[in-house]
Amino acid sequence: MKSGEKRRFKSGFTLYELLVALAILSILATLGTVSLLGVRERSRLSGLANTIKSDLNRGKIIAARNKGYVVLQVSEGYYNLFIDNGAGGATAGDWQQEAGEVRISRREIAPAISLTTNFPGDHLRLRSSGRIRPGTFTLEHKSGTRVQVVINAVGRVRLVYGKS
Repeated sequence: MKSGEKRRFKSGFTLYELLVALAILSILATLGTVSLLGVRERSRLSGLANTIKSDLNRGKIIAARNKGYVVLQVSEGYYNLFIDNGAGGATAGDWQQEAGEVRISRREIAPAISLTTNFPGDHLRLRSSGRIRPGTFTLEHKSGTRVQVVINAVGRVRLVYGKS
């Protein structure tokens, strides 16, 4: 090599190779993001179904301990679980939370999830005797994913997963 010449190495990426690599990475990132959004949606739906199941089991225990009624009342965007014992001058057993009746829990429902029931008036009464009207709470995400919280006559609560 002569003293005035520069050495040229042919290593590294060309602009074309770099653009192709970036395009492939962006496609993989998009697929990963879409996949994670589906996991997040199923997680929220499953989490709410498990929360309802645990609230129902908790309500059964409280109804037995207080020898009275506990009501799960579904409303637009939330549900309440309360002791329906007539405390504070309210009417016991009227399926409505009034005056001094104690709220056990109030759970918000995400706008993307709808909660429907087949119970009359969207109320479920848990009795101290353990007998419960059988029925279903259906949680459905706007994408079509569905979870049902099914209650049988002896009070067993189970979850059924599926697509609509």
